[in-house]
Amino acid sequence: MKTKLVNPPNTQRAVDRCTVLFDVATELFIQYGYDQVSLDQIVEQAGGSKATIYKYFGSKQGLFLAICRDRSDQFIHQIELACQHESDDIRVNLTKLLHDLYAIFTDKKSMAFDRLLMNISSENQELEVELYDQGPKRAYSTLAKYLEKMDQLGFIDCKRPTESSIYFFGFFQDLHWRAMVGLPIEIMDNERIDYFVERFIRGHAI
Repeated sequence: MKTKLVNPPNTQRAVDRCTVLFDVATELFIQYGYDQVSLDQIVEQAGGSKATIYKYFGSKQGLFLAICRDRSDQFIHQIELACQHESDDIRVNLTKLLHDLYAIFTDKKSMAFDRLLMNISSENQELEVELYDQGPKRAYSTLAKYLEKMDQLGFIDCKRPTESSIYFFGFFQDLHWRAMVGLPIEIMDNERIDYFVERFIRGHAI
């Protein structure tokens, strides 16, 4: 299963066209569900023709996977920004990361899209693996590289950075499940985030 575009847009106009398709298709998928949305519905609202979708994405599934990839890229980018912060203070960087990711997790559209992914992936194991690889697996790997770097610089003791990354993202487990079942989302204040970061760093103290 491929997530890359069949023919990546090479002009600004084409990029803008794909952006509109992403936005319209995302709204329709969230509102009606993946199976209930047709390419005709998408182009009716987005404009253009189905030929554009076939050209850049190959199919409806290709368009959906491209949307998933784009959303994952935005998530990974936030992790990279925090890990590339000018400060060498791991406490500052991890605190910023949790604040940034919390904002993404609690965005209403993000929560609705996550529920959509849960429903689709539960019926398609191949898709489930694909979504894991481009989402959580990439997130763990990106943070693990940062933790490994901090270990090499002597700021923390982290000889198993991937496992530590999985533990770090466990911070969002309760939030994730609340979003999945439609329960109210608890406000994540500074005190709670500071508490978690402090305990995480103490667990990796030199």
